[in-house]
Amino acid sequence: MKPSHDLLVIVIALSLGLSLAAVAQPRPLRAGRPDFPPPAASSGTLAQRVANDAGSTNAPLLFCIGMHIEPFGTAPSKFAISDSERPQPRPGAFRNQPPGRPSPGGKMPMPDYHTEFFFNKHIEDIRTVVSLVEKNGGKLTVQAQTPFTTLLAGGKGTLFAELEEHGHEVALHFHEDAHLGRNGGSLPVETWRQVMQEEVDWIRKAGATRVRYWSGGNLYPGVLDAAAKAGLNVMSDYKNPRTQKDDERLLSVQPWRPAAGPVEGDLAAFAVHGPDGKIIYLPNGVFERVDHSAMRRSANTGGDYPYFDALTRGLELSLKAARPDRVNVFHITVHAGEFRGGRGEVSRPFAVIDDWLAQVVVPLVKAGKVRWATFSQMAAAFQSWEKTHSDVDPRSESTRGSAAVETSGQAVPATPPTLRNPAAPFITFVVNAHDWGHLDESAATIHRLIGIFEKHKVRGEFYLTAQITEAHARKHPEVIRRLKESGMTLSYHVRAPHPLWPGFSESLRGLDDQALASTVRDYETYQLDLRTGKLNRGQPGGYAYVAQVFGGKPVAVGASDENPRVKEAALRNYAALGAQMAVIYHENGTDPDQPFDYRAGLLARPSDFSITRFALPGNPRGVFWWNMLDTPRAAEFDPMPLLKKQLAEWKGPRPPFITCLIHENDFCRGDGPGWNNIYFEGQGGAARPRKAPYDLNAPDRSRQRSAESRDAIFRKYEELVAFAAQNLRAVTSADIVALAKQAKATPRSDAPSR
Repeated sequence: MKPSHDLLVIVIALSLGLSLAAVAQPRPLRAGRPDFPPPAASSGTLAQRVANDAGSTNAPLLFCIGMHIEPFGTAPSKFAISDSERPQPRPGAFRNQPPGRPSPGGKMPMPDYHTEFFFNKHIEDIRTVVSLVEKNGGKLTVQAQTPFTTLLAGGKGTLFAELEEHGHEVALHFHEDAHLGRNGGSLPVETWRQVMQEEVDWIRKAGATRVRYWSGGNLYPGVLDAAAKAGLNVMSDYKNPRTQKDDERLLSVQPWRPAAGPVEGDLAAFAVHGPDGKIIYLPNGVFERVDHSAMRRSANTGGDYPYFDALTRGLELSLKAARPDRVNVFHITVHAGEFRGGRGEVSRPFAVIDDWLAQVVVPLVKAGKVRWATFSQMAAAFQSWEKTHSDVDPRSESTRGSAAVETSGQAVPATPPTLRNPAAPFITFVVNAHDWGHLDESAATIHRLIGIFEKHKVRGEFYLTAQITEAHARKHPEVIRRLKESGMTLSYHVRAPHPLWPGFSESLRGLDDQALASTVRDYETYQLDLRTGKLNRGQPGGYAYVAQVFGGKPVAVGASDENPRVKEAALRNYAALGAQMAVIYHENGTDPDQPFDYRAGLLARPSDFSITRFALPGNPRGVFWWNMLDTPRAAEFDPMPLLKKQLAEWKGPRPPFITCLIHENDFCRGDGPGWNNIYFEGQGGAARPRKAPYDLNAPDRSRQRSAESRDAIFRKYEELVAFAAQNLRAVTSADIVALAKQAKATPRSDAPSR
């Protein structure tokens, strides 16, 4: 059981008065479907109210109270662990053990729904909270799990049927450790699907008829797939169960469809809308703190009423964030047995909930700024909105500023940086994206990098292959959309088995100039067959395809063949297609006196030095800094001191151009992208091209990095971006093209490529 869950157990147990002292006798469980009991009358003080100018009738918040029922007394599912590992399954019957009495060994028993008093008391408390919510015109979504559900299904009450009859919703609250065991994160999606389906089935057996919502499973990347296969399609209440914190990117009021499942420490893809996603995520709202849901149990909060004052401040922030052109949602979460008010308020349990609804929420409902809705009703409203806004990202801004103008399909600053201003060096953050073998990782990395660039108001430059573009357009269209809408610069490069990649140019050998130019153009017009290395002329591909997908010409190109004649033909072809810059030298080689040099009609990307690799004695290639961060020598390969050292050593007559290059797979993988073994024998400098046809099912020899290693690389990378934002001039190829035009560089169209 998680430490945070243990604390919640104690809070609820104390709220119920389950201590060593004698416990008052509970009222018997009601039979049938009687009306919920009326609440008792009032005391308590709320200091906070929503400001009058917060919210609008044109942008109402859909509001609900969610209630979590915890898995007290459960055992992991038979689908998750073997019978020999499982505790003896408990029948759907009570154990007649007095509550709060120590066991023979002297330990207090943990709360357990198989204890009749505990179960009956929670039934009673749920009904009391329901009556308070109904008195104030409200809606609940009660989220349950075993063993509470198995007991109800075994004849211990008709609560779920009563809730649905009164217009409330019954759903699933899923504690993965309780139902999957402590190694649940390592289990396959199908096991998660089986266990979630089992939980949903018990909810239905207990009397619910419609179950489409769940909360829980927040650290498992495959939870969205598992839930969808179990028939669920609405989720909320994300928080990291280890830290009990939300994520700032999720503090919102507009629902969306997460592009991918949550990954601990990396919610970039989860926080982005994927229009083809099967799950609707309902954000909690906007709050002052990311631990808003856990602060109830902090001694620093000051009790129930100060906690609800904090919820009021969150409600006000959420009303201000609501938009008339979107569906807007907000909810709070309580637990069965929570907020009873202690022994001093026995005559009026849950008074704080009653007061908060009456004094804060009801006036907003009357004003038309808040409307009650269950979670499924919120999701239905979002689905209706989607039907008339299919081309709108619910997380995007409704309008864009005018600080950017479009040039060749790329957003560039209205006022480009000037070469004549010697105030700071130039730096370009280049991200080469090409790992179609690990597409979900590629998508999550691109989202996270765009988030870093946006956070520091820096533009990055993404070099995309046609293959990664096609793969993302098919499976992760939200990646394509975000790259287009974020203002990042888009460029193009090739990888094996493209004939411009070193070692794969057999199809270009022996061709005369005219045939060579025509063949190179074809490879940038039609789809490359990844198995044969030949062309599929029935489908678009290459540079032309990437330009088509993004609605603009990629600014720069990387054409890497070692044959000067082939490279010259490729550069002329790219210039004819609309490119403006080429990678002639990868990391250094720019003339200090003339940084703007043209080859075959394309500006050579200037780079005086790079923050990419460290030179080592006996290793002329050097080592990439990101490959050393999980070694004992990590401090020696910190890229930040390397950047500062090279800046200090620069003696050129102008500010230097710096390239900070990395591949998207480098954050998550060691030993190259997932397709390396398809096209190459061996690794690193010893790698040799294979011959076609290529085995697309060849074993993946890349190494997945640990979460700690991945996060360390992201932290160092963000340090570089943050430093550049404050001290350097971050530019992309689009900016450098503008700089070159400003400097009136003379094209050297007659100079051979080198």
